[in-house]
Amino acid sequence: MKILMCTDGQPYAEEAIRFGGKFAHELDADVTVLYVRPMAPGGDSIYLTTARKKMGEWDLDIPGVEYLKRAKDILAGAGLVAFSPERDTGVRQTFRGSAEGGVELHLIGRHAERVRLKLREGESAEEILTEAGQGRYDLVLTGSRGHEGFASYFVGSTALRIAEFAPCSVLIAKNIRESHDFLMCTDGSKLAEKAELFGAQIAQALNARVTVLSVAAEPAGLKAAQEQVRRAEMILAQLGVQAKVKVRSGRPSEVIIDEAKDHDIVVMGASGSSAVRRFFLGSVPLKVIEYGACPVLLVREKPESKRRSTSRRAG
Repeated sequence: MKILMCTDGQPYAEEAIRFGGKFAHELDADVTVLYVRPMAPGGDSIYLTTARKKMGEWDLDIPGVEYLKRAKDILAGAGLVAFSPERDTGVRQTFRGSAEGGVELHLIGRHAERVRLKLREGESAEEILTEAGQGRYDLVLTGSRGHEGFASYFVGSTALRIAEFAPCSVLIAKNIRESHDFLMCTDGSKLAEKAELFGAQIAQALNARVTVLSVAAEPAGLKAAQEQVRRAEMILAQLGVQAKVKVRSGRPSEVIIDEAKDHDIVVMGASGSSAVRRFFLGSVPLKVIEYGACPVLLVREKPESKRRSTSRRAG
């Protein structure tokens, strides 16, 4: 699994990285931590600054380097970065130019997986989305302060734009708790099944409890909802995840938000089609992100996976 973790140096972002480090460690994931700094005055790029000032040395006072250093220490605490006193003493950590834009530092982790610390320059959401697409990540993790009762807090925010437009799954980490109790939402669709499979990996890595929820918009749909949660329960059981099941009726977004109060992370499917995605996000996941009180994992199929499956059918 390839994970892109985003930081702006704020405590909530570092809490998100600490949270992500827990399951990245267990999944033996490749991790990139990205900091996006505003465009330098006069349009002077990071790469040119690097060439002129030898920015690669840790000790230079370059905005953002200290945030990446702290992220490195957090990941080291999670066991993702190997420390060797013999190797580290007197060694100067250096950045190098990246073909995809920005500059990056490579570290070697526990099993020789790459742990990258990367700087990009520009507008935060746009650069994160560009990196997510070019790097072909499986998951983008970004922290958020949490709304604390203000329903419109996330509208227009970096976190919301990433959730809406990222080409892969997204974890919006806010109000992170020490316990791990997953609420997996299903409607019986193939997309929901993908969310169950993806969420199960992270739930197992965190040794989390799992509840599967299906919401019937009308009481007449309760029987179908029962079948949906039982099907999801069997899928999770095959993966070694024991889950409780729950069925409720009402407006899906309102029910999920209400149920989320008693859980530590919500897992949902999100469409990969831009047109459908806008509608889907606006109808349920967007509201859960805005009003919900815990992290939200939006699972979507990566575009290249779709192309491969289409090619197989065509053949």
